[in-house]
Amino acid sequence: MDQAQSLREYMSRYNDKQQIPQSSRVITITSGKGGVGKSNFTLNFALALQGAGKKVVILDLDLSTANINILMGVSPRYSLIDVLYQKKEIWDIIQKGTYGIEYISGGLEIQDLMEFDQNKLWYFWRQIQKLQAYADFILLDTGAGISKELVDFILASDETILVTTPEPTAIADSYAVVKTVLQFSPQVPKLHLVVNRAQSYREAVETARTLKNACSNFLKIKLNSLGFLMEDDHVRKSVISQIPFYISYPNCAASKTIKQIVNTYLPDIDSSSLTVEPKGIRGFFEKVISFGKLTQ
Repeated sequence: MDQAQSLREYMSRYNDKQQIPQSSRVITITSGKGGVGKSNFTLNFALALQGAGKKVVILDLDLSTANINILMGVSPRYSLIDVLYQKKEIWDIIQKGTYGIEYISGGLEIQDLMEFDQNKLWYFWRQIQKLQAYADFILLDTGAGISKELVDFILASDETILVTTPEPTAIADSYAVVKTVLQFSPQVPKLHLVVNRAQSYREAVETARTLKNACSNFLKIKLNSLGFLMEDDHVRKSVISQIPFYISYPNCAASKTIKQIVNTYLPDIDSSSLTVEPKGIRGFFEKVISFGKLTQ
């Protein structure tokens, strides 16, 4: 029996003994290419959700260019890797940034979990369980670009937000992300689209229309437009100052749009009869393992 199968059976036995709490909604936030403002959107979206009374945790899985802490001007003390190496509890590695927003630094590739012995893996799993109902939303800030790991994250999440800009390369790469995901599974969780850094509302609408039509006509999948963020110099200034624009410039256009996006999004998930009950962070890791990501 390989370690992945052993871990799956352990997870199943562990879950059978537990009373299943209400789950957090896990949202993957990604992009087809770097430089489109994905991490900045993630952080300010989290702050706007928090402003609407929701409990949010950001899990920074962008290991090559982790930016969440940089955007807040803080340095992570621990990461998920410390749960495995140092036997830290999950509460030790949750850190607070701007306005108390909580985040966890990833610090490891998910497939690297299988390099550890079963005792460490089981300890890791017990710690992950504790996050199951800790927050209303867990936002996964992933690396940009297309990879099997990103595909697994998207398929394992409750929803995905795809961030793009009007640049033709960004649109093409976003389309490629959706196409690649569909090559692995015909059943894809709900996909939202955010157009960032548009020069005008017309450009944003045209960008969304182009990508949505391509996905509908060629991939037979629907993209839901979540919102458009115009180019705003306050965003650049906030990055330099390392204070999120939602906090440093609450009345700028970008902040108003983020708030509008949240005010549109929350009633939609609360009232939709088609919304699937979220499985939370536990369900996320269970799905990633079931996809074979952790098999040797």
